[in-house]
Amino acid sequence: MTKLEYTSKNDMLFKILFVKHPDLLKRLVATLLGLRYESIGQFEIKNPEIPPETIGSKFCRLDINMTVDGRRVI
Repeated sequence: MTKLEYTSKNDMLFKILFVKHPDLLKRLVATLLGLRYESIGQFEIKNPEIPPETIGSKFCRLDINMTVDGRRVI
């Protein structure tokens, strides 16, 4: 059996997990920012994929708009 190696640097895995399941991304953001999960209200992913400007460059992904304790955060 072949073992598949995935890391947090794998863009496709990141997109599958966090764009298709935004609640997982919301939990990660709360943890990384030291926020209570419940303090995050509206949570929206904008521009989930922006093509690179040149061939061989990386894509830019995941602009997040959210509210934390009623304050808008971009």
